[in-house]
Parts: sequence; C-alpha cells; structure tokens
Amino acid sequence: MRLVTVERSPVQLFLFGLVGLFLMLGAVDVMWGHWVSTPPDTYNEEITSKGRNQRRADYVWGAFLLAGGATVFGYAVTSLIRRKPVLVVRDDGVVLTVAGPGEDSILVPWSAISSVSTAAETDPDGGPGRDVLVIDFIDPAGLPEEPWGASWDGKRLLIDATAWENPLGEVVIHAEIAMDRSHHFGAPATSPPPPSLPVLGEGAAEAEGPEAEEVHHD
Repeated sequence: MRLVTVERSPVQLFLFGLVGLFLMLGAVDVMWGHWVSTPPDTYNEEITSKGRNQRRADYVWGAFLLAGGATVFGYAVTSLIRRKPVLVVRDDGVVLTVAGPGEDSILVPWSAISSVSTAAETDPDGGPGRDVLVIDFIDPAGLPEEPWGASWDGKRLLIDATAWENPLGEVVIHAEIAMDRSHHFGAPATSPPPPSLPVLGEGAAEAEGPEAEEVHHD
C-alpha cells in the first residue's frame, strides 16, 4: 500500500524549462545573432584576425550554452509530460526513481535499509545549500552507481529534495513508521509490485519462480 507519493513541483519544472530556453537563446545570440553579445571585430566590414579568434571562442561558448540549455529544457519538458514520482513510500519498502530518464523505478524493501533521515548539503563552491533525503542502506547492491538526482556517500544515498511537492519531514516520518513496523513485525502481506517494477535483491528468485511452479504441476 502506498503511504506517500513524492513528485517534483510542476511550477519548478516549468521554471527549469524557461532557464533551458534562455540558455539556448543565449547560445544562438553568442554564435550568430549578436543582438546582446559583442560581435567579432571587423575593419571596413571585413572580419579581422582578432575577430576570427573571437568567433572561434564564441562558437565554443555557444556550444556549451546550447548543450546545457537543451539538456535542462529537455529534462523539464519530459518531466512535465511524463510525470513520474521521485519516490514512493510503501508499507513494504520505498520505490526509488534514480536510474535516469526512461529507466524503471526500483522497489527497495525495508529489510535492505537501516535508516532514513534528512540533511542540509552545502555547496562547495559557496552557492546556496539544499535539503536532501538520506537513506542508509545495509547493502546497496543493485542500485545505480551514478544515480540520477542523487549521490552516494559510502552506503548512504543522498537524494536531492529540491522542488518536492511534499514536505521533506513528512516523507521521513512516514518512512520511519513503515520501516519500524517492517523491522519489528516483518514485511506486510501486500500485493506484489507490477512486473515493470524490479525489486532490489529479488531478481533471481523471481526469474526462477515460474519455472519451478511449472515443473511442480507436471
């Protein structure tokens, strides 16, 4: 049974999309338009050697802006069209969407998690800090080594909670209650996850189950 479903705010995703769009427009201006940026140096309407060097530098900066803007804009549009929960707290575990766009979510049973908490992560470059959800795993095997929207600190997964619709404290409270109940009373008898939702640490057992059942009936 689902206890809490966490999604990113559509307003924040829309703002991300605007940022990506402005970056792409800036790239067009730097490389070709020069409506705001300084054009390459010319003399008698002919580009000088200094201007050619400037144009090469403009192409390099413009390419970075265009790639970054397209990535941000594409992520925002895809997230708005195909809205997918960042995570789902269930009574039998937590569903994580950290494998990247287009990849399946992963159901991690509470037996593989030791604690759930919050933390404030500081920016090493002096920028604004951010709140993160911290999940301590007993064994993180099966989870992506480079998670999307998160980072590893040993066996601790730090999930960026920026732009979450749900308060981070509420998510932690529901997770702690479900985890304590599971650790003390065992996993609840809930319906199995859909076939598209892999369960951490149970892939081999699920693969062998149908064959064993067929042999038993024969």
